[in-house]
Amino acid sequence: MSAQTQQRAANEPLLSASAASLRSDLNAFARQHLPEAMTPARFVILEQLPKLPNGKVDRSQLPLKDASESAISNYVAPTTPEEMRIAQIWCDVLGLARVGIEDSFFDLGGDSLAAAQMAARVKEAFGVALSLRRLFDQPTITELLRMLGAKDGAPESDAGNSRSLSHEDLAAEAQLPPDIAPEPDAAAAAGAPYRSILLTGATGYTGAYLLRELLDRSDAEIYLLVRASDVADALDRVRDNMQTYGLWREADLPRLKGVVGDIGRPYFGVTRTVYEEMAQRVEMIVHNGALSSYALPYRRLKAVNVLGTLEVLRLACRRRIKPVHFISSLAVFPGHQGPQDFAEVTLTEADGVVGGYRQTKWVSDKLITQAGRRGIPVCVYRPGLITGAQDSGACSTDTFLNAAMKGCIQLGMALDFNVLLEMVPVDFCAQAVAHIALSGSRHGTQFHLPAANTVRWGELVDMLEQCGYPLQRVPYPTWYRTLAAAVEGGADNALAKFLPLFGADMPSADVGYPGSAPHFRTDNLLQALDGSGIQCRRIDPEFLKLYLDYFVATGYLPAPQRSQS
Repeated sequence: MSAQTQQRAANEPLLSASAASLRSDLNAFARQHLPEAMTPARFVILEQLPKLPNGKVDRSQLPLKDASESAISNYVAPTTPEEMRIAQIWCDVLGLARVGIEDSFFDLGGDSLAAAQMAARVKEAFGVALSLRRLFDQPTITELLRMLGAKDGAPESDAGNSRSLSHEDLAAEAQLPPDIAPEPDAAAAAGAPYRSILLTGATGYTGAYLLRELLDRSDAEIYLLVRASDVADALDRVRDNMQTYGLWREADLPRLKGVVGDIGRPYFGVTRTVYEEMAQRVEMIVHNGALSSYALPYRRLKAVNVLGTLEVLRLACRRRIKPVHFISSLAVFPGHQGPQDFAEVTLTEADGVVGGYRQTKWVSDKLITQAGRRGIPVCVYRPGLITGAQDSGACSTDTFLNAAMKGCIQLGMALDFNVLLEMVPVDFCAQAVAHIALSGSRHGTQFHLPAANTVRWGELVDMLEQCGYPLQRVPYPTWYRTLAAAVEGGADNALAKFLPLFGADMPSADVGYPGSAPHFRTDNLLQALDGSGIQCRRIDPEFLKLYLDYFVATGYLPAPQRSQS
């Protein structure tokens, strides 16, 4: 509704009721005819759509929330003793004054760690353990009470993984919209050396190293899309992030252009003036921004990981054709029993790709290659699990692998889980991407960036022991019961926020495919890096100690008990 209509609704209850009724009908229709992952979270009613000068919808001017949706119309109060008891727990965990029984725990600000804390409180209050997997799929008090009533505790199979879409739905998601194609009057793509680059995800771990390499290997000005209050805050966030890993140089500042925006919003949520400036000036895009949580379902990651990719591609088509270099992942490949061989080619198979994060990366990877066929120069980079820097050991604490190592160290025991790990040093990844992207000569190519040597989880546990962190090897069910008891008891375990990924009998396939033995070819990568001097360090106890020492120095890990010679 327009502002005028909102005022009318405030004075005319029938108009407000009509809008509420329409939203309710639309929601019911969508839930009946659409897969749950595609059901809109909110319906906003407008008298007319805002338009751009070319007649297309101006999505940057669409309201994020309909002001006519009052707290009263959305709020469904708890009425039974059980509803009120759980609502109070939610209020305590989330720091809210009230919650409704149809409110989503995650829309209210909850995350996976808060969900684990809330589940522990609910178990204490009701004596029933919640399935966190189901909670992530149906995060309302109403559905939570149904879970408590069922009391079955039945483990969910991966076929019913609540974080995943079916491979048929994935194929439907991976269709590039028809409007994403170079504008008829768009200027041709500029060649290297590039004068202006857009980098997404600069406030993340890999983003910090990518920015360092782009600065060192070019003279370009670099636009940085950052969620911030203003431009100064955006640049402060970038500076702070790079300082964390010892990468910041004050002399870089004049070449950085902070852009206050959100990759998950239409037109990045920036003003038309800023958008047009980027459309005109940017000559190349490195798209690294993404939510990397393995614990969240596809639908909660889609806005940033999939729709954000579409927004990057739309910008690449506007005013000037811009090459797009997309940071994908080796997680896009399906997991099946036995050996598999994956060439550096366009993705085909979606069956066997499980988990929200993996699936959003698969969809985005497909969208990028489709855009390439429409005339946008593209490159796709698929790294393995990003680990510590080869020179300093500097490493992010916000990764599943590092949380798994710390969580096991905190428990004093390691789970028995036969999966292969492709651990790729962050600086090698950034060097390879920057070198290839800035050359401007490899468009239309996919590159795999696996580890120099694949290690099994059990081998990594052996290395941890050699570095002074002895871990008791126990069967998986024993390890899980110990972890669950620690989390429910309030222990500050690094794996608490990933508890939904673990079932009582086995882990979800989101965290790895036991029995799968993939081999990732690197012909394109080796050819592109030939003569560059860029090399990937092997994962061995000496390298692992380098970044474990970094974790100890930063307080993330306790000092090791001992080291084996």
